[in-house]
Amino acid sequence: MAQPLIDSDVAPAPRFLTLDRRVPEPIRQLIDEADGCASMAFAVGGSSCVRLALRKAFELDALDADDFHAAIVGLAEKHGSVAPTLFQVIERLGAGDQPLELDALRALIATFKAALYEMYVLGEERRETLAYLSEILQALDGNKIVTKPRVQPRPAR
Repeated sequence: MAQPLIDSDVAPAPRFLTLDRRVPEPIRQLIDEADGCASMAFAVGGSSCVRLALRKAFELDALDADDFHAAIVGLAEKHGSVAPTLFQVIERLGAGDQPLELDALRALIATFKAALYEMYVLGEERRETLAYLSEILQALDGNKIVTKPRVQPRPAR
C-alpha cells in the first residue's frame, strides 16, 4: 500500500489548508464542498466544485471566466505577490471539464488554497502591518529624534 506524502498524525496541517474568514464566503463554501467530495472519493463533484470556486474567484476579480488561460494570467497579474508556480499548477490541473483523478483533485484544492491564502490572508496581513507601522512613524516627531552621525571607518595602515 502506498504511503501518504504527509503523515497528518505526526505533522499538523499547514496553516494555508484551513480557509481563513478573509477568503470570500462563496469561494470558501465551494472549496469546503470540494474538500468533502475529495475526502469521500467523489471525483466528479470535487472537480466541479473546485472549478466553480476558481470561476467565482475570476468573477470576484472582474476577470472573464470564458477564457480559462486568460483568467489565470489576469489573476496572476492582479496578485503579483503570489508565487507564479501556484497559478501554473492551477492552470494545468484546473483547465477542462473532465473529472480529475483523486490525487490531482487534492493537489488542485491544496494549490488553490495556497493561492487564496497568499491573495486574501497574507496580502491583508501585509496591509495591516504597513498601516500600523505608518501610524507609528507618523506619530513620531521628527524634531525629537536624534540621530548619531555616521563614523567614518579609519583608513588601514
